[in-house]
Amino acid sequence: MFGEPLAESSRRRWRWQYLENPANADGPEIWVARDGDTLLGQYASMPVRLWWGDREVRSSWGMDVFVNAAARGRGVGALLFTTWSDHVEVALGLGLTPSSYGLFQKLRYDDVGPVPFFQKVMDARAVAERRLGPTVGPMAAPLLRAALGALAPDRAPAATGVEVRPVEAFGAEYDALWERARASYTMCARRDRAYLNWKYVACPHREYQRVEARRAGALVGYAVSRHEDYRGTRLGWVIDVFSETADTGAQDALVGAVLDGFREAGVVRAQAFSMNTALAGALRRRGFLATPSPMQFCVRAHVGGPELLRDTSRWHVTFGDSDMDR
Repeated sequence: MFGEPLAESSRRRWRWQYLENPANADGPEIWVARDGDTLLGQYASMPVRLWWGDREVRSSWGMDVFVNAAARGRGVGALLFTTWSDHVEVALGLGLTPSSYGLFQKLRYDDVGPVPFFQKVMDARAVAERRLGPTVGPMAAPLLRAALGALAPDRAPAATGVEVRPVEAFGAEYDALWERARASYTMCARRDRAYLNWKYVACPHREYQRVEARRAGALVGYAVSRHEDYRGTRLGWVIDVFSETADTGAQDALVGAVLDGFREAGVVRAQAFSMNTALAGALRRRGFLATPSPMQFCVRAHVGGPELLRDTSRWHVTFGDSDMDR
C-alpha cells in the first residue's frame, strides 16, 4: 500500500517501540482478542515503571487499539481494555481518540485530563503574515507582538549558576538524578538512563535535541526538544523537562536553552504539554500561554489511595510520554 521504504520504516519503529523497550519483561504487551481463528481486535501497550505516590509500581501506557468492524458492538473493546488494565497496577490512557475516551468513561476509569497545553509565539511577523496575508501581516505584526508581550511577558530570570550544555547520550549520572528527584513527584514514569537513551537517542523516526543542566558540575536536570515544519510553519516542541520540582533555577535555565535553540532554528511557535505545576510555572515565566488542550488522560489504579488522583499538581506528564510524539 505504501511502498517498501515506508513499510521498512514502520517495521523499524515497531521494533523500537515494542521489542526494544527496556521495561519489557517477557516481550511486547499486545493483547489480542480472537474468536476461534478470527481476529477480533488488539490493544498494544507501552510498559513502564511508574513512580506512584511513594514507590515504583508496574504500569503501562495504552496506545494502539483496533476492533474489527464486524466485531463492534459485542463488547470486544471493553474486554481488551479491562484485560490490559487488570494486568498492571496502574493503567494509563493518554491522548485518546473520541471513541477510546468514551469507552474509558463508560468503564469508569478516572478522568484526570486534559493535560494542560502551552504555546508561545516566537515570530509575530510570521504568524501575522500567515493569518492576514503578506500585505496586511507585516503592518499588524508590531501590534500582535505588543499584545503578546503584555499578555504573556517573557520574564527571563537572572543567572542562577546553572550551566546548560548539549548531551549526546544519557550516562550513569541520570540514574542518580532519577533516584534523587523522583520523590518530588507523586506520578512520573521512570526516567533513568535506559529509558532516556531508548526514548530520545535510539528512536528511529525522530531526531531530538538534548541538553543537560549542571550546578557546580553536578547534574540537576535535562530537557528534550525538537522542531519541524508543519503546514508551512516551523513548530518547536518542548518534549520533556525534568529536574527536582523545587529547582526553579534548573527549570528556567533548561526552558531558556530550549527557546534559544528554537530561535536559531527559526521556530515560529513553541508548544508544550505539562501536567506538573512547577514546570508549568517555568513555561509561563518564559512567555508561554495556556490554551485549550486536546490531550485527554484517563487512569485506572489498583494501588494507592484516592488522594493521588485528587491532586495531580505533582504529576509529570509531557508530550514525550506514551507514544504521543510518534
